[in-house]
Amino acid sequence: MAPFREGADTPPSGPPPSQIQTAPNLVAFDPKLVVPSQTIYFQRNDLLSFNCNTNGNAVVLRVSYRWLTPEGEIKEGRFETLPINITIGFAFPLFEGWLLSFSLQIISAFVPGQWLFTVADIARGSSGGLVAPHSGNIWQGYVNVGSSTGWPGTPAKEMTDGPGIIRSITGTAPAAGAEINEVVPANRRWTLLAFRASLTTSATVANRVVGARLTDGVNTYHLIHLGQNTAAGITIGVTFASGLAPFFDTVGSALISLPAPSQHKAGFAIKTDTFAIQAGDQWSAPQYEVLEWGFWDT
Repeated sequence: MAPFREGADTPPSGPPPSQIQTAPNLVAFDPKLVVPSQTIYFQRNDLLSFNCNTNGNAVVLRVSYRWLTPEGEIKEGRFETLPINITIGFAFPLFEGWLLSFSLQIISAFVPGQWLFTVADIARGSSGGLVAPHSGNIWQGYVNVGSSTGWPGTPAKEMTDGPGIIRSITGTAPAAGAEINEVVPANRRWTLLAFRASLTTSATVANRVVGARLTDGVNTYHLIHLGQNTAAGITIGVTFASGLAPFFDTVGSALISLPAPSQHKAGFAIKTDTFAIQAGDQWSAPQYEVLEWGFWDT
């Protein structure tokens, strides 16, 4: 279980991080005869469990929640996670009562292109998490910076639902004589839209042939080269794009075809493949555009 940080309505000690409203209820009723319309009832050994997946670093999520006890008291609580990197699971008990609502909000700094996918469940066990027995899914979806979401609210969404996040990524320049090798990070799914880098060939006389290689991390499933040699002592800009024929113009630009669509999951690699590359040849850092989603399959 991730430790919580105290909020305005979170006491310094005692289970769980919650307190009774300061104003007493004006209406009393027998909960056996009148129950809330949301019939999610937590027993004492149930946990409100959350599993989060993000492409960000040091993302802090706040969970604010309300529930009704069998005595007719509305309680409120707040839970703030430690900074999340890639994934986290946490859970806490409500003891006994009806869950009325919860709200999710990112309270860390805004980072363009960042996303956080969260799943809320009823779980059993000491700390919840993916391995704990689950008896019901309550909500799942993306939590965006600058807005809040939660339950009751929008219907559950799968991680790959929606249009994806458009990201422009600056890759890593390889050492001289080496190929570009961009690997999809953990818990991501990409649709590659375009990829561009420059190759500067050394003075060593040799006819290089520039190509693109796509792999699953081990096995190559797409490999294609230009139909024209690249000579010594020049610089060419090479663009990988889907659905277009390979092309080499007269002013130092080349186009290499990729599958349409070009989809990749965690561990897959986008590489250059330069036949007869020389020790002094240098690829630049690539710049590429992707649509990105979260994805459990690492």
